[in-house]
Amino acid sequence: MDLNGSNTLQNLKDAFAGESQANRRYLYFAAKADVEGYNDVATVF
Repeated sequence: MDLNGSNTLQNLKDAFAGESQANRRYLYFAAKADVEGYNDVATVF
């Protein structure tokens, strides 16, 4: 199945990029909460 140039391929790329960025944000805020002493908040992320 060739997906080159299809909307499906673009949707998959967009979804992957969005999820990757969200993951990085969660890790950043978890580390920031941990440094600031909010250990309970850090575990949520």
